[in-house]
Amino acid sequence: MLEKPASYNIDLEQYPTDANSASTLLTEAYMDGNILGKTVIDLGTGTGIFAIGSCYLGASHATGIDIDPAMIEISRRNAEPFPCAEFINSSISEVHGNYDTVIMNPPFGSVIKHDDMPFIIKALEIGTHIYSIHNIKSYGYIKEFYSERMRLIRQERIFIKVPRIYPHHTEAYHEIESLLVYGIKN
Repeated sequence: MLEKPASYNIDLEQYPTDANSASTLLTEAYMDGNILGKTVIDLGTGTGIFAIGSCYLGASHATGIDIDPAMIEISRRNAEPFPCAEFINSSISEVHGNYDTVIMNPPFGSVIKHDDMPFIIKALEIGTHIYSIHNIKSYGYIKEFYSERMRLIRQERIFIKVPRIYPHHTEAYHEIESLLVYGIKN
């Protein structure tokens, strides 16, 4: 079980990726041949679930990026058994390099419209194989943007299970209809 923060920052649209959604994404990336022996980057890593899962599945190196220093500290503690994982406190705009696989559950743009776009643009800049989760409500725009820049391989409907973490949440858990997207950069 991964350590979670005592509180989340709504302005950063911090929502934890539930274990079922994370395992679905990681299993698909692994089965596609894009984890084992690969360099993986997890943009907006939060508690480190994708980077740690990538190490567990045999990534040669996994990097987790998050702008929130508290999340980076939690990620580092969570990853102690996995020496292939590295966590960096940085904004997405400061990320550089080339990675075999980009994995992300970016902000959905619910609080700040199009807040997911810097993540998408960065993924296309630094990665070859891109796995991303998006709110189904914004997918028309996202699909058009992706289609012009990468070959869409798979789009799968999933439900992100979000716990009650903010004052405006009224249910113990809420499921958000989402899409898991996999594509290869052109």
